[in-house]
Amino acid sequence: MPYPLRMSDQHSKFPERFAFIGFGEAAQAFVKGWRTVADIEVSAYDIKTDMEATRTAKMADYLRHHVNGAETAADAVTGADVVMSAVTAAASVEAARSAVPALGPGQLYLDINSCAPSKKRQSAEMISATGADYVDMAVMAPVYPAMHKTPLLIGGPGATRVEELLQRLEMKFEIVSDRVGDASTLKMVRSVMIKGIEALVSECIVAAVREGIDDKILASLEGSFPGMNWEKRSGYMLERMVRHGRRRAEEMREVAKTMDDLGIEGVMAAATAERQQQVADLNLLDEFDGQPPEDYRVLAEAILKARAAKKGNP
Repeated sequence: MPYPLRMSDQHSKFPERFAFIGFGEAAQAFVKGWRTVADIEVSAYDIKTDMEATRTAKMADYLRHHVNGAETAADAVTGADVVMSAVTAAASVEAARSAVPALGPGQLYLDINSCAPSKKRQSAEMISATGADYVDMAVMAPVYPAMHKTPLLIGGPGATRVEELLQRLEMKFEIVSDRVGDASTLKMVRSVMIKGIEALVSECIVAAVREGIDDKILASLEGSFPGMNWEKRSGYMLERMVRHGRRRAEEMREVAKTMDDLGIEGVMAAATAERQQQVADLNLLDEFDGQPPEDYRVLAEAILKARAAKKGNP
């Protein structure tokens, strides 16, 4: 379904046409950021338009961002110069497969999905067979507030070709190699620590709040690791888990697979995925109307209350 594009008198029309497979938070953030640089024609397909319960909301996303909504991935990709895959980790290979019939020489396929390098290589094999150039991209920070200037790592055979394009879009990136999987490996290994700390904070701080010893625990942590501002950091990390726990759990399952592929058992990554999933399954976003506070005590108490209700405790 086509939507009118909003053109600005301040920006020139960008010559390349863009398409997204998946139009969630990351895709919307990039489009919003790009439009501060130039007027860009964008089409998109999101699987949520296939489901009655989510179709209306996703169509509203297209309209709000002045994006041409497509009924299939192939429709979105057809005629696009640049295709960006921004789906869930579990759907990354299928997203690539859905684009193949509409891809050809000269097109760029940018895969920003947080998945194991082995999955990136599987997607790259399919995309490269069409003549399109595959680019392995790893998003290294939350897409808000930086949007299109969120740091990226880039690898794969299309890495050098995409460099000039990303510069014109004022994006922040580093080319790590011309091999598919190198950029994703860096992200996956880093996530063992970053998402793992979140899970540790959750387990530690929720238990501390339950027992009424959070002040003492935070003071002890600050003494052992000075300058970390553990009270503020704990609130931020719990907020991230409440808001994005489901997506983080999925990513950490990919991290665990990466560790297994490397011959290192992903024990910590798997445990982190489980803890992130537990918080996600409490569905606390609804309780906070989609805007959870960065207050560790409020969030910990909400987690405890929801867990008790789920277990049927008074």
